[in-house]
Amino acid sequence: MSLRLSAARDRCLELQRAIASRVRSGSLGLDDAVKLFDELLLVARPASVRAFNQLLTAVSRSQGRGSSTSALVVSLFNRMTRASPNKVAPDGFTYSILVNCFCRMGRLELGLASFGLVLKAGWRVGTVITPLLKGLCDAKRVDEAMKILSQRMPEFGCPPNVVSYTTVINGLFRDGHVDRAYSLFREMDNRGIFPTIVTYTAVIDGLCKAQEVNRAEGVLQQMINKGVKPNIRTYTCLIHGYCSSGQGKEVVRMLKEMSAHGHKPDVVICSLLLDYHCKSGRCIEARKMFDYMIEKGIKPNITTYNTLLHGYAIKGALSDVHGLLDLMTGNGISPDHHTFNIVLCAYAKGGMINEAMHIFDQMRQQGSSPDAVSYGTLIDALCKLGRVDEAMLKFNQMIYEGVTPNIVVFNSLVYGLCTVDKWEKAEELFSEMLNQGIHPNVTFFTTIMRNFCNRGWVTEAQSLLDLMVRVGVRPNVISYNTLIDGYCLVGRMKEAMKLLDDMFQVGLKPDAISYNTLLHGYCRAGRIDDAVRLFREMLSTEVRPGIVSYNTVLQGLFQSGKFSEAKELYLNMIKSGMQVDIYTCNIILNGLCNNNCVDQAFKIFQSLCSKDFQLNIITFNIMIDALLKSGRKEDAMDMFAALSAHGLVPDVGIYRLMIENLIKEGLLEEFDNLFLAMEKSGCTPDSSMLNSLVRRLLHKGEIKRAGAYLSKIDEMNFSLEASTTSLLISVFSREEYQHQMMSLPEKYHFLVDVEK
Repeated sequence: MSLRLSAARDRCLELQRAIASRVRSGSLGLDDAVKLFDELLLVARPASVRAFNQLLTAVSRSQGRGSSTSALVVSLFNRMTRASPNKVAPDGFTYSILVNCFCRMGRLELGLASFGLVLKAGWRVGTVITPLLKGLCDAKRVDEAMKILSQRMPEFGCPPNVVSYTTVINGLFRDGHVDRAYSLFREMDNRGIFPTIVTYTAVIDGLCKAQEVNRAEGVLQQMINKGVKPNIRTYTCLIHGYCSSGQGKEVVRMLKEMSAHGHKPDVVICSLLLDYHCKSGRCIEARKMFDYMIEKGIKPNITTYNTLLHGYAIKGALSDVHGLLDLMTGNGISPDHHTFNIVLCAYAKGGMINEAMHIFDQMRQQGSSPDAVSYGTLIDALCKLGRVDEAMLKFNQMIYEGVTPNIVVFNSLVYGLCTVDKWEKAEELFSEMLNQGIHPNVTFFTTIMRNFCNRGWVTEAQSLLDLMVRVGVRPNVISYNTLIDGYCLVGRMKEAMKLLDDMFQVGLKPDAISYNTLLHGYCRAGRIDDAVRLFREMLSTEVRPGIVSYNTVLQGLFQSGKFSEAKELYLNMIKSGMQVDIYTCNIILNGLCNNNCVDQAFKIFQSLCSKDFQLNIITFNIMIDALLKSGRKEDAMDMFAALSAHGLVPDVGIYRLMIENLIKEGLLEEFDNLFLAMEKSGCTPDSSMLNSLVRRLLHKGEIKRAGAYLSKIDEMNFSLEASTTSLLISVFSREEYQHQMMSLPEKYHFLVDVEK
């Protein structure tokens, strides 16, 4: 052997040993792998395909295993198979790497072609089949993956194993085929294939994401019974499932079980719990969880901070937002796009536009370029404040910087331009949307119309309907119904009725919502005769009156004092076979009670109870109020006591009725006891109730008791109503009550001097 050949052989062996050593130590990075690949390809002696496979594997696993590294693997494979003189023949493992890369690149057809080459070469397909199954599942071709798993793999001489089953189970769960995935998991048992921790966790995760947490916990128990120990990832899936379904008690139980198995919460689990508290509006508990993380040495990550920031932002707790941001930067974690957008949105929502603009500028200073969300938030806030010209400047800046506006940005701008009567500019913006590839549909315009109507800007909403027609977007029934509702809200019934005719003229058929909106508008405007006329017109149209139509007119007739007409309509309703609902019953009962027919109402109520009709809390409110006003205290008390038998819990309205009656009767101890019972039941008194109680007690001369309820008003941060303040001043201007001033909270002592 010549010295040259010997040196080439030695160099080749040296490179192969170096590659193997680096692989074993895990120190083979992308750059080193590519460099060693180039060297190995240039040595005169052909190297082992195993060494090349090790290098290709190292490259494919580097930098997050993205599509760019996959493309690099394909390029290296081509060099390896075409290079001269050191041309290397790939083996089955080489093709498994290649198929995996093609699938990650979204080039499944090339993966299938490579698989065909493996079959043609007669190699075993075991190593190639798993990446191919994953590629099919990722491409949402899970049925093909199932066919390969159940039919083709046995034909290829490689029966399905736990890895191939787990791959397809994952794919089925991702595509929403929960029952099929679970059946495939059960099939493993029948075939004698034992699930691993990875399989069990995949099934538990899939079930939890499908809100089937109870079945997921069954899998956990099966897993433990089979001797497979759950890991932190397994418990994370279950905790996430229980958090998502709002089962707080189950979350606590799962945390205890996890702890019993020797697993402590990590940053992921703590962040999940923190998110659960924030979404439930419990920011104080979320902060306690955050502080627990710090105390236990669990370092919060950017996701943790953003979650808590978002919770504070939704609550409008901007001082807490500031404090957390300072803590975050103090701990060396730089805000990301999401952080800035959360804070920006919080300021914008609070109308603090200057602070929002400052955060927007701060993003740039810290190296984060504003994105579509950042611009959209700022543009929306400016438009809502009427600063539309500034919003348009931001829009132009956005385009100049190459940030593509989304439908939300255009929605805000169209809304803003319309509010300042810049209709031509709105049409120009419509053209800009088309240029950006965004085609606004009828829903886009109707959403803005609804916003206008909710604010009482029906003229602007009408102009927007006209704009829709001009730009070629045909309004639908929902568009017209939105505008009809807007006109009804401001009492412009003539324009609302005209829209009904307009709908027929443009070939649209008004629906039940169209008519019911008009009926409600007439009744609210006190034009009950017009409502009845329209109701009768409905009888001759395709839109027959439904239960909502009957209820609306019934309510209107009772409110207008047309008692006999209401009763006649109710009888016609029964004759027509219309099935009454609880709302109809409540309208009838309330109408009878308001027209001094309490006995008749009481008989109907008893009849409903005997038929097991599902009554609601409003029904009892109506009847208890009427019975108390007519002096039938015992019947009212019996009805109050019967609430639980109907599966109902007293609300603040019913408690108020009962308590005010006890004060009226002078039964003050019973009143105090009932109030305490109300608080213990979890029913919180509102400001109106407390103010009413204070006034009634003052009228009774019960100054000390009134003081106790004034204290409750203060504790709950409620305000005194003008009538309560006026009565306080009046009472303490009288000499006989001035000596009782000290029984009131100190902050009210000044009232004694007001009259002096």
